[in-house]
Amino acid sequence: VAITAGGNKNKDLNPYTIDQQKDAFMTQIEEALKLNLPLVIHGRSAESDCFDILKEKVPKDHRIHFHCYTGVWSVAKDMINYFPNMYLGITGLVTYSTATDVREVCRKCPLDRILVETDAPYMKPSNASYVDKDTPRSASPSMGLWVAQKISEIRKIELDDVLKQIRINVKGMYGI
Repeated sequence: VAITAGGNKNKDLNPYTIDQQKDAFMTQIEEALKLNLPLVIHGRSAESDCFDILKEKVPKDHRIHFHCYTGVWSVAKDMINYFPNMYLGITGLVTYSTATDVREVCRKCPLDRILVETDAPYMKPSNASYVDKDTPRSASPSMGLWVAQKISEIRKIELDDVLKQIRINVKGMYGI
C-alpha cells in the first residue's frame, strides 16, 4: 500500500547518526518513487529536515502521509502548501491539553489534509479512559474515534463531518 520512510533525530530513541538516517530516508524515498507507492513519513523531531529532503527528492504531486505529526504549524503549513497530496496524521496526542502544537495544527490545517491515527500502542487518547474498566492502558486502532471526536471539538464541527472527510482523505491517500 505504501513505503514507510523516515527517522527520529532523538539519539535516545535512534542509535544511528543523522547522516545514516538521511541516507536511509533517501533510499526509502527512491524505492517508493520507483514503485509509485505513497510515502508514509515518520519524522518526529525532524520535520524541517524531512521537508527539505522531500522538496529535493519527491515530485510535488506525490502522495505523502506525514505520520504522527507533532511539529509546529508553520512547518506543517509550508509542507501542505508545497505538496498538494500531503496529509498530516493526527494521533491521540491531540487529546492532551499540553499538546499545544498538535492542537494548533489540528485547528489550522484544512480538514481535507488530515488523517486520524492512533499510533497504537502509543499515544492513547486521554479521552478514551472513560470507555470502561477493561480499556487497555495502551492505544489500539479502535481508538481512532476518540481522536476524531477531539478534532471535531477543536474545530467546532460535527463528528460526522470529520469522519466523512477522513474517509475521503484515506481514499485519496491510499486508494482504499
